[in-house]
Amino acid sequence: MQVLQQKNLSGVVTIPKEHLERDGVLEDGEFPDEQNLVVDRVGRQQYLVRMVEGGDVPDLEAAEVVQRVAAKIAVSERLE
Repeated sequence: MQVLQQKNLSGVVTIPKEHLERDGVLEDGEFPDEQNLVVDRVGRQQYLVRMVEGGDVPDLEAAEVVQRVAAKIAVSERLE
């Protein structure tokens, strides 16, 4: 579990290094010189953090996790 910290009047939380290694974010075990991220507020006390490649921020609907949840809802509604 992470702890919310304050930095420059913003809330800060860390991403465990093993998660970043698993996703190929680290270069030879080191953090890249610059990695842009976008944080979307998706609900009350719920946030989605996405890494941005090439400077373009994709639509939130294009995020794999959002598509997976939408498909799950659509299937469950069809079964009702």
